[in-house]
Amino acid sequence: MTSHQPKSNSHSLPSLPLFLAAKDHAQRNPHKIAVIDTAKDEEYTYAQLLSDTATLKQTILAQLQLPDLDERRIAFLTPNGYDYAVAQWAVWAAGGVCVPLCTTHPVKELLYTIGDSDPALIILHPAFAHMETPLREGTHTIPFMTLTPFVQATTHAIPPFGEGYLDRRALMIYTSGTTSSPKGCVTTHRNITFQADCLVRAWQYSPADRLIHVLPLHHVHGIINGLTASFLAGATVEMHPKFDPGVIWARWQARDSSLFMAVPTIYARLVDYFESHIRGTEAETAAREGARALRLVVSGSAALPTPIKSKFAEITGQTLLERYGMTEIGMALSCGLEVSRRVDGSVGWPLPGVQVRLTKEGRVVEGVDEDGQIEVKGDNVFREYWRRPEATVKEFTADGWFQTGDVARRDGSGAYFIQGRASVDLIKSGGYKISALEVERTMLGLDAVQEVAVVGLDDEEWGQRVAALVKLRIGTTLDLGTLRAQLKTELAPYKIPTVLKVVEAIDRNAMGKVNKKSIIKKYWPITLTSITSITSINLN
Repeated sequence: MTSHQPKSNSHSLPSLPLFLAAKDHAQRNPHKIAVIDTAKDEEYTYAQLLSDTATLKQTILAQLQLPDLDERRIAFLTPNGYDYAVAQWAVWAAGGVCVPLCTTHPVKELLYTIGDSDPALIILHPAFAHMETPLREGTHTIPFMTLTPFVQATTHAIPPFGEGYLDRRALMIYTSGTTSSPKGCVTTHRNITFQADCLVRAWQYSPADRLIHVLPLHHVHGIINGLTASFLAGATVEMHPKFDPGVIWARWQARDSSLFMAVPTIYARLVDYFESHIRGTEAETAAREGARALRLVVSGSAALPTPIKSKFAEITGQTLLERYGMTEIGMALSCGLEVSRRVDGSVGWPLPGVQVRLTKEGRVVEGVDEDGQIEVKGDNVFREYWRRPEATVKEFTADGWFQTGDVARRDGSGAYFIQGRASVDLIKSGGYKISALEVERTMLGLDAVQEVAVVGLDDEEWGQRVAALVKLRIGTTLDLGTLRAQLKTELAPYKIPTVLKVVEAIDRNAMGKVNKKSIIKKYWPITLTSITSITSINLN
């Protein structure tokens, strides 16, 4: 606990930069809309957001009979919409740490997050009332509170403001768990403000912007890049409970939004929807022009395959802006806002105030096009892994740089090109180092391949074999010989997969990421030396 920190007045809001910015937006324009909740078909002003935040803050403190949460964790399960924004802000206003729960996780995974974060309270939205009994059975002593959904109001007073606390813990987001069990990543208000502000500056968010928000709100992409940066800048956030490609194409045709952010799988689905439902119809021209009218379209959270980027550009005229970040650091790198500074395959340059370097075997990499691990330093970097001091210390160098575990190279202009996770995306075969991401990008350019995950399988002779798990497009077929023949004009022989498995679906998490360790265990539980059908493949 941190009892030495300031206590909150139950009727006031703390002077946090985000709340002060919202107050400024509300005072400049009392009718300025902060959130459009599409599920409710209601609009909420910045003034109402502040007022409802103060009200829910008092309710939370009264429920726990506390004057201040004093960095206690509050877990909440709320649909993407206005009620989520109020719940998040109210926990912060009460001095607590937000633990947003994933709306699509099964009970087992929710109980893992709850058990690890040890919350003082679990807030459930009525939309998830059916989850209360199984969650109670797994938590026993933790109190529950049902969130009363907010309704659009015409009058609301901006609450008074008290002392702020930038260095308090504020948010606990769980890592995606693609390489190890999920860890609670704790950031402070200072971290959150810095992460959001550097994006506002780099991508020039403004009150004139309207973001169509479809991303999950238990990850940094949806929380910081989507909500926090938009609110800090005074933009309007149109919140959708889930992604629907038909809805998004229809919304773009209305030409009243300016921003869209998503993961590569969403852009792939948007392209597929256009090809199957819009191309060649009366709606095609309006759809193309609507998408072209957007100010900025961003892709992140996973590597963007070049074929998807190219197809989306052909349809919409939009060159997707790529950036690089992770739970522990927010965003660190971004291509330029100007289209001319968006380099294919690159995630760009360090964002304002973020320090980035590459290291290899204990030395800082200075050369051009030399691989190294990405290390990051700055106020964007998280505070700690919750109750895992050893794991926290392990991820930092002696001179204070966070080791991301991602490998990249840097070209002569200083732009970074991600090669992948050192643990799962860099395959060592026959003395060569192979980027699984490069192989995936190339394979997605083939007509038959809709989705692919490339992994390295342990092999006594080669060290590792390059293996591809593939979901095919409807009506196509693919065998290993055909795949290798098609790739020989695109890739060096040692990079081409020697193992192919075709599946109906590739498991992904809410952010479109693949757990490659799980894939290997699921599809290749035995070593390759016992798979006789593969030994005849010529790697040269």
